[in-house]
Amino acid sequence: MLLLFLGEVTLRFLTTKPAEEIRYKNIHCLKGFSEIRLCPDVDEVFTRADGKSWDILTNNTRERILSKTQFLNSPTKVWLIGDSMSMGYGLPTKETIAFVLENKFKLKVRVLAVDAIGTNGILSLYLHSYENTKQEDLPTHVYWIWNPSDFIDDEREKTGFKKIIYPLHFYLTRNLLLYQYLIPSPKSNVYTNGVPYLYPNSHITYTNLNQFFTKGMQNKERLTVLFSWGMAPNGLPDTNDPNYDRANEFFQKHGIRNLDLRIKTEDQFAKGKKIYIPNDGHPDRDLAEIFAEAIADDYQKHK
Repeated sequence: MLLLFLGEVTLRFLTTKPAEEIRYKNIHCLKGFSEIRLCPDVDEVFTRADGKSWDILTNNTRERILSKTQFLNSPTKVWLIGDSMSMGYGLPTKETIAFVLENKFKLKVRVLAVDAIGTNGILSLYLHSYENTKQEDLPTHVYWIWNPSDFIDDEREKTGFKKIIYPLHFYLTRNLLLYQYLIPSPKSNVYTNGVPYLYPNSHITYTNLNQFFTKGMQNKERLTVLFSWGMAPNGLPDTNDPNYDRANEFFQKHGIRNLDLRIKTEDQFAKGKKIYIPNDGHPDRDLAEIFAEAIADDYQKHK
């Protein structure tokens, strides 16, 4: 026990980045045994891999917001659901999709998204919000920024004994630097082997998506899925990833409208726009604006 204590003290003295990682983990709370949510009333600033600062605010219902006075007077009929991409991981508030939509296109959006959750987590968050929203305030449009990281996140979903002991792991990763060092958290939004792999139709993600569309999503005609190229390990758009075409076919089969932004993303990347956060891969400022413009245009066409 003394050795563990000394190891923890030494790591905290010698390192700075892991301390920031733990601080970021601590803005996440646990719902039940294994569902990750943002904590309520967060007001924090973090530093990205490229050294740029970004801030995040949440309200008392654990949703990322643009300001502490957001939504006090009027309901929001457009919802943005998903994981880290929809949440705006790594983006300062003024560069998020929600901010661009509200300030450039005068379209207010409710953000129901948390980083590192899979398909079932996204559905659970959506259903909880839907069931706890007044009938007159339910959304007319729901947008989901989808990407193949769900294949990995869904495989990591806790079941059985792992689900039972997960709260202990959750607590230790947020409080002990030594534990984080010995059992580092896997990176999100990337392929673990760095090589795109075509996931089969039998993969758990397609099973979860099928349940999402057939059982969980009320009035699925409200839903629109957006996607674009993720970042390859070399920092370029990952145009070799075959899963977008396969997933696109799946969405169309289930009658889900989608907005394919891959060509526009390639074009803007070639023009030197800030598409991906360096050394990270999440959408940077200009890709967030591409998503926002697509949502605003689609909303005008289908409102």
